[in-house]
Amino acid sequence: MAEVILAANDLPALNDIMHSELLDIVSQVKELDDGKELFYGVNARNLLVVNSGNDLPVNDLSSVSLELSFIASDADLVILEGMGRAIETNLYALFKCDALKIGMVKHSEVAEFLGGRLLIV
Repeated sequence: MAEVILAANDLPALNDIMHSELLDIVSQVKELDDGKELFYGVNARNLLVVNSGNDLPVNDLSSVSLELSFIASDADLVILEGMGRAIETNLYALFKCDALKIGMVKHSEVAEFLGGRLLIV
């Protein structure tokens, strides 16, 4: 069965969830999970929360925590979510596995640099 590793910052950064908050939420989800994979096909027992080693809304992959580096070293898929992590710091990062980078461009300078459009709300 697949393991899902969720990484979060130890300290607050903008509106991001913190490691301690994510631990609490996953703990509650695990209490609700009866092993029937009711959470979108994921057995909650296979959710693992680790500290990212960062305290910013971006992720410098060269300075993630040793725990995250070790646990993610044999990942089959890496998902980077958010403008800071997926676009501003890791858009051109290469991984030895598949990677999904999801983010919305919210700064005109970034949109201009990438030759794209700014988010239109």
